[in-house]
Amino acid sequence: MTISPSCMDETDPSALTVEQALQRILERCEPVAGSDSVDLNDALDRILATTVTARLDVPPARNSAMDGYAFSGNEGRAGTRLRVAGVSAAGHPWDGTLKAGECVRILTGAVVPESADTVVMQERVTVRDDGITLDADCAPGSNVRHPGEDTRAGTEILSRGRRLTPADIGLLASQGIGEVRVVRRPRVVFFTTGDELAPLGQPLRHGQIHDSNRYTLRALLSRYPVEFVDFGVVADTEQAVREALVRAGETADLILTTGGVSVGDADFVTRLLQQEGEVGFWKVAMKPGRPLAFGRFGQALFLGLPGNPVSVMATFSLFARPALLRLCGTEPEAPWALRARLLEDLRKSPGRTDFQRGILERARGEWTVRSTGGQGSHQLRSMSLANAYIVLPSESRGATAGDEVDVIPFQSVF
Repeated sequence: MTISPSCMDETDPSALTVEQALQRILERCEPVAGSDSVDLNDALDRILATTVTARLDVPPARNSAMDGYAFSGNEGRAGTRLRVAGVSAAGHPWDGTLKAGECVRILTGAVVPESADTVVMQERVTVRDDGITLDADCAPGSNVRHPGEDTRAGTEILSRGRRLTPADIGLLASQGIGEVRVVRRPRVVFFTTGDELAPLGQPLRHGQIHDSNRYTLRALLSRYPVEFVDFGVVADTEQAVREALVRAGETADLILTTGGVSVGDADFVTRLLQQEGEVGFWKVAMKPGRPLAFGRFGQALFLGLPGNPVSVMATFSLFARPALLRLCGTEPEAPWALRARLLEDLRKSPGRTDFQRGILERARGEWTVRSTGGQGSHQLRSMSLANAYIVLPSESRGATAGDEVDVIPFQSVF
């Protein structure tokens, strides 16, 4: 593959569209092999390796949906007087048999006695002495939950490939399941390149900046069920970059780098990938984030993100995130977009799809969006202020205040 010397031109026929690049990445991503058995307390956000079938009916027996009185439904007419024969509480069922004209005081979740089929809420009776009087008619079967109403034993409740949510954890616990089989965590090795990068806590020398990208990547990766290893800052020498790539390629499922994927004299990552690995593509027609290298090095897939911090976040959200989810064993969903009214003019040059940082708000029943200001790929503050991408199509020259534009909320891509 020959690398074009241009990364600044807005129009580049060799650059893939965002959709084409994502398709090529996902075509190469296969779920990692292997699974682990984990305690339910450690299963949140893990990916199920097997389908889970219900062991029990839930609820296991008829129970009351509210605090009230249980009785036979044929006695549910207004004005009926019933004697209270006992109490059924959650975990302490009443085991007697009701006679005609009797009821049982019952609490929410308590077992409904066999001789009863109806519960009237306590607010709809008048209590006097040892009995109650119904204030209104109560239809037979009211306020009773039946066995298996939530789940029935033998039915599929969670599918293989599902990312476990807090509700799923509760569902598994309701079935008495304390351990689940989950997909092995993919191993992600990441590092940054650049002699200008200084670690936190070290005074900056002239020409240096603090390394924010590794902290951003660590924070992003921590949201996914992956094992990640930080190789730190790799020096801008061909030998140092080669050693890092070789070491990562021996153990990782995915290598993530930032920087070194353009065409400068010190951009060794793509050069080494081309010479000693495999380059699938190198440029994407998007802004920010034109130089994006994808391929393979050793046994690992490789995704080389640009060096500028906003470009790192943009390319991670649109490409690395779905790749990680596919490696984890679940199918990534397309980001959900909505239409919003633009509050100010935005400008761009044709040739690349722009993902400008915006502030999305809902007021008086409509969505509106405005820019965070400066859109330079080095301006990380604008990413911190934003909560959405304003998507401007490749062929457009921008948009005018009042136009409806496509917006991707951050919560769907981060």
